[in-house]
Amino acid sequence: MERRDVLRAGAGALALGAVGGTVSATRAQDAYEPLGSVDIEGTMEVAPTEDGNFAFVATGDGFVSVDISDEANPSIAFEDRDLLADREAGPMQAVADLKVDGDRLLVVGPNQRGEVIKATLLYDISDPANPEQVAVQTVDHSIHNSFFVDGYAYLTKGDRFRIMDTSNDEFSAVSEWGIHQTSDIWSEVNSAFRNVHDLWVQGDYAYLANWDAGTVIVDISDRANPSMVTRLGGADPEKLAQIQRQDLGAIFYQPPGNDHYVTVDDNAETLYVGAESWDANPDDDRRGASGIDIWDISDKTSPEKLTTIRAPGAENEGFQGQFTTSHNFEVRQGRLYTSWYYGGVMIHDVSDPANPERLTWWRDPDNTQFWGAKHARSNGPDAQGVFVAGNMGPGQSTGGLYVFPDTEGEMAEPPGVFTPPEETSMISSVDWPDYVGNGSESPNTQTPTETSTPTETPTETPTATPTESGTTAADGTTAADNTTAGTTESGDDGGSPGFGALTAIAGLGLGAARFLRSDEE
Repeated sequence: MERRDVLRAGAGALALGAVGGTVSATRAQDAYEPLGSVDIEGTMEVAPTEDGNFAFVATGDGFVSVDISDEANPSIAFEDRDLLADREAGPMQAVADLKVDGDRLLVVGPNQRGEVIKATLLYDISDPANPEQVAVQTVDHSIHNSFFVDGYAYLTKGDRFRIMDTSNDEFSAVSEWGIHQTSDIWSEVNSAFRNVHDLWVQGDYAYLANWDAGTVIVDISDRANPSMVTRLGGADPEKLAQIQRQDLGAIFYQPPGNDHYVTVDDNAETLYVGAESWDANPDDDRRGASGIDIWDISDKTSPEKLTTIRAPGAENEGFQGQFTTSHNFEVRQGRLYTSWYYGGVMIHDVSDPANPERLTWWRDPDNTQFWGAKHARSNGPDAQGVFVAGNMGPGQSTGGLYVFPDTEGEMAEPPGVFTPPEETSMISSVDWPDYVGNGSESPNTQTPTETSTPTETPTETPTATPTESGTTAADGTTAADNTTAGTTESGDDGGSPGFGALTAIAGLGLGAARFLRSDEE
């Protein structure tokens, strides 16, 4: 029996109780809680070093290095909050992303338009407590997210991504690619709908979270000539190109849609896609926050969806309340480490990806709002296995880095505001609205095949109703500017959608409002 047949058999019998079910009390030896934490103003993305003894944290105005070798007492070892202050239009602002590749650190940003300095910075982190800047490359486009592996930097650039070679401790342009290169119809789609929000690179493939265009697998075996392998999920571009302005709110807010973050397992046979979309209409069957879709990609030309891990439920899990979509996450050695904003952090056993089993769930919505969760190190003779998570801090809270044990367990007194997903919730047939449609395509298919990409039935809780007037798309156009959502090609300086595209929403909480100022993540 082939691997995907085994997975399909598991999925066929699935009732998502394993996904959302509680941890057995017999397995929990002690109350699950963080091992330690350190306050860091402006915490966003987190990137552990390969030995797991340090973690670098993007802070909006720079970055810090945190010593986590003593997991109970993490401490700041280095910080630089004045990047490129000596350059014109400096210092850098809204530095939200960084990545580690061996003894090198990549710091990028910002995801902002206008006359602000935009750059990629390379550091030697052979001594993580004393990073040394070795290269700087200013660019003419916003950079929201990046990936860094084998000496190559992969940068988001609006509706495309670009590749840069850093092997000689300098930035050398290699190529760039976007889905609009595969078919003329994509150029007629507003660039906000096909934005490369984030990406993951492993082996010969790049995996692009392409917002409402779905997730795209790109062959980069020849980095100078990337080519699309397939597209999974997402909407039909023929219909996206015809979106009317009165429908913008539904597209940006409603599940499904908004492929936001993507990663693969160690063997790149299973793909995980997190979305940032919330139901804005309590009268339909799409209530709740989007979760994480799991796909079998053992045959990369023919991906197959296995299941969905649902987002935690809350009294108001929309972006006007305690929003609970999953932000950044990671898969390592059969475990999925996830952050859910106000919904806390989780570990799932995904050794059988068709049947994820939640091992632990920790949340403290009054004091934490998590940006991302990353595996730091496994159990060893000198250190406990841990993962780290960046706390943005709700409201005016400072935020910081939390260190968690990589173990199973239950909180002693979990907050009552959050409810576990229904144990018997099956994947529903909820589909894109009729005016959007969905499809999948291969490089040889110019007209997408309209096949359903189902999502889970979300928890039935109300979310915010969007304010339509003045909604700003990521390319700078507004709903009032166009009869349709727009057919403009994105400029080099285009930002990413997400919270940045939702700035017309009234009544945002302080944490979300601060988020908006950096043009989302």
